[in-house]
Amino acid sequence: MRDYWLTQSLLQAVGWGYVLAVVIALLLAGWAPRRGKVKVLAVLAVLVVASILPIKGYRQYREQQQIVQERKERYQKALALFQERCKTAEETIYQTAGGVRNILLLNVRSDRVDKDYFDANWADAALPNQFGGKEYVLGFLKSWRIERFQGNGSKKADDKSRDLDSYSYHGYDSVDIKQADGVLYRYRLKDDQLVKTPMQGDVARYSVSHENISDPVGREYWIAGTTVIITDTKNDRVMAKKTWYSFERGLGNRSGERMPWLFAVSCPEQRGHESRYPTHIFVRKVLKD
Repeated sequence: MRDYWLTQSLLQAVGWGYVLAVVIALLLAGWAPRRGKVKVLAVLAVLVVASILPIKGYRQYREQQQIVQERKERYQKALALFQERCKTAEETIYQTAGGVRNILLLNVRSDRVDKDYFDANWADAALPNQFGGKEYVLGFLKSWRIERFQGNGSKKADDKSRDLDSYSYHGYDSVDIKQADGVLYRYRLKDDQLVKTPMQGDVARYSVSHENISDPVGREYWIAGTTVIITDTKNDRVMAKKTWYSFERGLGNRSGERMPWLFAVSCPEQRGHESRYPTHIFVRKVLKD
């Protein structure tokens, strides 16, 4: 803050110094020449030269204001579009199943890399914090717990301080995954290591898949959507589906080493560690143990 005020003071001093220099130049132009015509020409010359900097500064100011206004208008359009998209972001559960110990993943979210966060068309941007690749699979097999705390979010010794909206996740015994070539493999955890074996026996009855929403207009405004679908493959019936949208409010701004998609807001809202496992949490609500 002190640096800011120092800069302001220096700019004011420079401004007053410029005004003083112009006044002195005008006095000299009106005093030094002996002939009247020369005095007039000298004064006019000083005024012309003195006006160059203010005019240039004013033009730059107007250009900057125009840029700010255009950004503001673009943000308002993006926000309105995001709010419109959010009207279709919902969770629909038609049917649940109990005693489910294994599931079938028809597709797996890709591992994310840093460059993805700067790409308006990143395929999995609708859930930018969700783990992909191996961690996506492990998320279905491991057991974990999410706890939300009151106050500043720090854990307290007194259990009464805990938010009641905590969530425990019990992992499945196995996950069947169809590879790109159509071959199926079964994944399990053994000594905390992911083990992959060729499919033997029956494939898991319940499948989980995701479809990233094609929305060129939304992507232009850094808006992305995705839908997760849970299906009972025995009768080819959709049991549940959930749609998310995310919006990067900076519209891709990279200033301050900013990684755009990491600052995205989403609907439905995701908080804290919940944003790492949104698909897993939804699937467990439908395919219960």
